[in-house]
Amino acid sequence: MDVAYENGAALVRTGCFEPRHIFENGQAFRFFPCGANAYEGVAHGRYLRVEKVPEGARLYPCTQQDFERVWKRYFDLERDYAALFSDCGDSVLKQGMQYGCGLRLLNQEPFETLISFIVSANNHVKRIRGILRRICALYGEPFSFEGKTWHRFPAPAILAGLSEEALGECGSGYRAPYIKGAARMAAEGFSLEALRGMGYADAKKELQRLPGVGPKVADCVLLFSLGFYDAFPADVWVRRVLREQYGFTGNDRQIYEFARKRFGPYAGIAQQYLFFWKRENSKS
Repeated sequence: MDVAYENGAALVRTGCFEPRHIFENGQAFRFFPCGANAYEGVAHGRYLRVEKVPEGARLYPCTQQDFERVWKRYFDLERDYAALFSDCGDSVLKQGMQYGCGLRLLNQEPFETLISFIVSANNHVKRIRGILRRICALYGEPFSFEGKTWHRFPAPAILAGLSEEALGECGSGYRAPYIKGAARMAAEGFSLEALRGMGYADAKKELQRLPGVGPKVADCVLLFSLGFYDAFPADVWVRRVLREQYGFTGNDRQIYEFARKRFGPYAGIAQQYLFFWKRENSKS
């Protein structure tokens, strides 16, 4: 990977970066299309436009300091994705990786990720995005960039202080008390960051103390924000791949063991490729 800086932007020269594959694979919900192969949104309290260019990707606005402190880690740019499973001999995974080439796992803010996946329960992407957009527009801190207003994700204390009715008006429905309850626990000292120092099983168990957090939501938070790359969220698409391509018919508790044995310590990254490949091909 090589990075050049010009006109307030970072040009990341890499062959493994595809914005659509990154932002349309169900891991993040606050980036939206803004042109041909370009997305814009807010992450880590900052606006960013991400555009696919012949050399790789253009990030704007992005100084060298921004890139080193925030975006390099956010886009997991120091990891060689092609090398992760080069020796696995898994033809299904290789097919998924070829289809999803350029997909990268995002390292997101833990609290935003927690609330996003509580909202995601029994929901679809368009509606999840709408709910989160309304929550941020009404209760997130506003800031301006190039004449347009954007919003940071609300802090735990802000969401904890809202009524269930106010959260329900954002479209959250039955999830409103879960959002409020999880935010309250975070505001009162439940440390998501502290989970990084635990083993996978203990961290997952601890997360499930929070309202609205079951096994799948916990795995999503662990994988997409806390660096547990072996976490393996299993939704309907992933289960379908495991059943149809691998003959796996086990229960929820057996999924992690199967995935860890099959895909190794980066099973969660394998999950993203398999999820994206299966879901996208189901549309045709």
